[in-house]
Amino acid sequence: MASSDWIEVQRLAAEFQRAQLSSALQKLSERNCIEIVSKLIELKLIDVFYTNDGKEYVTLDQLSREICDELYLHGGRISLTELVPILNISYHAIESRAQDISQTKPEIHLVSGQLIDDDHLDRIAEEINETLQQSGQITVVELTKQYELPIDFILQQLRSRLGTIIQGQQDKYDQHVFFTDGFLARNRARIRGALSAITVPTSVLSIITQNKLPERLFFAVVEELINTKRIHASLSGGRQANVATFIPDIYSRSQNEWIDNFLKQNGYLEYAALNRLGLSDPKSYCRKRFKETPLLYLSSCCVGSNILEQIEAAIEEALASKSWVEILPLLPSVFDEEDAEQIIQNVLKNSQSLPEKDAIVIGHSSVTSNAFIQNLKPIFNIMIEEKAKEAVASGAYLQAQAGQRNAKGKAFKPEQSNEKKDKKEERRKKANEGKVGGGVQGRETKTRSTKKKYLKGKNDSDEEGEEEFAGSSSGNSELEFMSLDEISNVLRKQESVTDAPDELVEDIAARLYKPLQSSFQEAARIAFEALLSSTSGQRRQTHGELQERVQVLLQSIKQGEKAIEHFSSLDTQQQLSRHLLKTSGSELVNELVSYVSQDTNVANDSKDLSFEARQKIIKGLPQNLRTPLQGLHKATQGANVEEFLTETESALSACDIVLRKVDKKKDKAVASQQRHVLIDQLNAATDYALILHVAALLLFHTVTQTVLNASGRFVPQIITFLHSHLPDSMSELLSTFQGLVIQELTSKGDEELLESVRQKMESLVPQVREAAVTFKKSSTTALHE
Repeated sequence: MASSDWIEVQRLAAEFQRAQLSSALQKLSERNCIEIVSKLIELKLIDVFYTNDGKEYVTLDQLSREICDELYLHGGRISLTELVPILNISYHAIESRAQDISQTKPEIHLVSGQLIDDDHLDRIAEEINETLQQSGQITVVELTKQYELPIDFILQQLRSRLGTIIQGQQDKYDQHVFFTDGFLARNRARIRGALSAITVPTSVLSIITQNKLPERLFFAVVEELINTKRIHASLSGGRQANVATFIPDIYSRSQNEWIDNFLKQNGYLEYAALNRLGLSDPKSYCRKRFKETPLLYLSSCCVGSNILEQIEAAIEEALASKSWVEILPLLPSVFDEEDAEQIIQNVLKNSQSLPEKDAIVIGHSSVTSNAFIQNLKPIFNIMIEEKAKEAVASGAYLQAQAGQRNAKGKAFKPEQSNEKKDKKEERRKKANEGKVGGGVQGRETKTRSTKKKYLKGKNDSDEEGEEEFAGSSSGNSELEFMSLDEISNVLRKQESVTDAPDELVEDIAARLYKPLQSSFQEAARIAFEALLSSTSGQRRQTHGELQERVQVLLQSIKQGEKAIEHFSSLDTQQQLSRHLLKTSGSELVNELVSYVSQDTNVANDSKDLSFEARQKIIKGLPQNLRTPLQGLHKATQGANVEEFLTETESALSACDIVLRKVDKKKDKAVASQQRHVLIDQLNAATDYALILHVAALLLFHTVTQTVLNASGRFVPQIITFLHSHLPDSMSELLSTFQGLVIQELTSKGDEELLESVRQKMESLVPQVREAAVTFKKSSTTALHE
């Protein structure tokens, strides 16, 4: 604040005083005084702080004087938080003035929220010096905890008072440590005496522990003694007591002599032995010690040229004699498998006389040649021939081929899938036309070869199929000749590998596995082709029999479809269609699955297959058979006969089954034969419900000229259909007999009623049989039309 401004303030204060001493009319009120001061502060004419109670104003200089006074009263050290209640001023105001004081007065310091002057620091330094003289050394960390001051601040104050208040010196390697000259001299003498008595490598930690030496001072003193030649020794392992080792020169000389003599006599140096001699990094020591000597540095030792020459000679002899050699027994016992492997690689790489490409390293320490391995192959020739014939005879070879094609089929392209789907839709459209020349109702199919091509996929000729089959067998990995263990067992019986280690035998077995497997596959293919040519006549006969059975079943299903169409109820049609597919349809699928499962060697003990058993067999078939048969298999669980016939067409094409053109005369003969079968069943039946069932089917056949495949639960629907096509007397007879059958089934608890019902049915059985057999279609033509 300028002097003129302060004079103005004093003048105003005098006027305020005069005004207050004057009469009441000339005095200023407290509010006016506050407003005037606030205005002065606003105009920055004065700079003051409010007290915490708001009743007083304090100028900056006054606050600074009061802070310095309190610092003096408190012995040169006071916390800013302690000044708040004493001066009744806010902490912010006190902190700002304390910073200004520490900047303007160098003898006062603001440290960690405290004001400390140099007098107080001098007293602290005197206390530290007394402690230092008593203990000999002291650390700044300890002082920080004791005086609650920052470590950097204490370190700065100690350095500034060294040689004056504090009598001592600072450690060169650790700035946080101070010690006295007497302490340094005493410990230098102790360390010099301890090291002078040592004659063998000794851990620094044990030296410090036994002699109770200060670790911080030890390394500095030792380096000084070594550099001044007062102690003839060296330190290894750095400046960490638990790692470093003190090695006297007298021991180093004897150590070097022992190492030189051992290498000369044995040709190698073991790192573990050098560690026992006190060398913490033996590999680096050897590289430095034997710069001019060619050594091979391994994982556990280093080797001289004598041992390498012996190994090279042993390998050269094994390759020349087409034999094998195990290197590890030729090496000293301290060498391990990793060392032997490194020696072999080095010898093969650097030797001028050994052809590296002819040598095969097996395991870690065995060496042989490719010629030796190839000489072992002929011992398996007889076993290959015998096992190939056995695999073909048992069907294992054929099953393996099917499994391989199955695996390949899973990777077919999406375009192929779409193409097959489009063809399937086209076949369904043709089936829906229901005309001759389209669908399955009267299709004409192209005659194709019935040779067993479904084993080879769909080919245009037998020769192409055989070539594809032969090609696939060469890459087959499903059928195994021998496992690695079996090959190893055979090799162990050979005289040339009797003494070989297991690792060598197993590696040779692994190298022979693929060539033997390939030879076995080729032998199996040749044996299979021979068997295939000898059994082709028998296969044609089986194929023809299957075509006949499938033809009959397919005609039966078509007849059943026509019979179902006579019922007007859609629900009845669906139920009858479902029954037809579960009986005749399942029988047709069983015929196809049984036939192809024999050729693909999939387990199948019976043609009477359940839904689950059939599904299991289909899953084991090749892809080209599994997909169409799976669709046909699922269609038997539905109620759509047209879809089943469409799927049948795809399945027959996949199985290479070609049906003959529909013969109408033969179709009529089949219908007539089915009528005779129903008549025989009716005459032989003794159960009343069965008699009613067969009679209803026989009358339905006579009326519609179609054969209906229906179970006993459809008898009410059949009789309801027949009422409009039979004379009243015959309709009444069937209804009466049906009522009696129902009454018999529902009155089993009442013996008298049951006996009466059976007597009535017994009397009506001849009439029902006669009416069913003698009823002619001609008598119902007018009714039917």
